[in-house]
Amino acid sequence: MSGVFVTGTDTGVGKTVVAAGIAGAMRRDGIDVGVMKPIATGIPKENGFKSSDAELLAKIAGSTDPESEINPIFLPLEASPLTASRTLNMDIKLDKVFSAFKSLTGKHEFVIVEGIGGVMVPIKQDYFVIDMIKEMNIPVLIVSRAALGTLNHTLLTVRACREYDLNVAGIVINCVRANNIIEKTAGEIIHELTGVFVIGSIPFVEVFDANSVIDLVSKHVKYDLLIS
Repeated sequence: MSGVFVTGTDTGVGKTVVAAGIAGAMRRDGIDVGVMKPIATGIPKENGFKSSDAELLAKIAGSTDPESEINPIFLPLEASPLTASRTLNMDIKLDKVFSAFKSLTGKHEFVIVEGIGGVMVPIKQDYFVIDMIKEMNIPVLIVSRAALGTLNHTLLTVRACREYDLNVAGIVINCVRANNIIEKTAGEIIHELTGVFVIGSIPFVEVFDANSVIDLVSKHVKYDLLIS
């Protein structure tokens, strides 16, 4: 089994688009890919998946796996899992996460797991996203935004991963504006300061659909480097 855990330097950096695009591109290449959003929070959708992120991930990846495996835990409040579970008085059962993960890794060649927020987002009082990655024992792909502040956020994320002895497989910088020299050179500086390869620099786009996401990611991300 091989796979990757897609995390972000913050919330809203484009993890879902990157994870889904890579999954769709691999599937188009003939690789049997499974996708997973272990924990999601937010306003539930009325139809289909409760999580819009999980639904987009499954749709672009062409997944037919059940929602209970793709998104085993959903908390209907837009907050960290710890905050949402306490506010809603709902217990987060991590055994559901790892049971689903085991099932997906047992039936797919490659599994792409999308986290929630960044690596230090709390799931329980003494359990963070980074602990989940450690238990899953798969490499990490970090998605960062091109905007001001990305050097600090990205370096902190890499440092946290290394303190946990995680394998950082690469970094993808999202929403790079072509006319912004600072954003265009961010990848070079990140690689210089971390030693981690920036395997993708995705340009900013206003509107996208499933097919354009796959084309965008396959063109701008060297996702083949993730396959072990």
